[in-house]
Amino acid sequence: MVLRTDTLSYKYRYEAPKSELYRTLISEQLKYFQRADKSIQALKPGTIIIANLQTKMHQLITQNTMKVNIMKADDIFQLETQQPSGKIVQTYKFEQEHSGANILVYSEQNVFESNRNQMNFMIFGLMYKYFYNRGVRKRMRYLDNLAQNIE
Repeated sequence: MVLRTDTLSYKYRYEAPKSELYRTLISEQLKYFQRADKSIQALKPGTIIIANLQTKMHQLITQNTMKVNIMKADDIFQLETQQPSGKIVQTYKFEQEHSGANILVYSEQNVFESNRNQMNFMIFGLMYKYFYNRGVRKRMRYLDNLAQNIE
């Protein structure tokens, strides 16, 4: 496994059936896309929205293009967010640990157009990782509970 300084990742052991968790993930992503574009009825590779999002490093609101890159049922879901300063590739990947436990790996690869921004992210990323893990853990738990019909 290659350690990338531009990628943050988090592994979550889930309890829900894999197919239910994948369906729930897609359903929640669809709702997000529909808030930006009510005409979207289903997600598929190539589905695009334009959204105003806050940047991690400078806390600025910027216009972004979000696109579904990959959808493979019960295996992987990937989004790409194009920002003025680069792109973020978000991936949800269903895997199994050596122990047999089911895990959902969420990763964010941050690619910046300028070397300065890339270097700043590598430094900032070390501090951001704590908040990232906490936020992703909360999101994963929410999806897992929703897939199991637990409020």
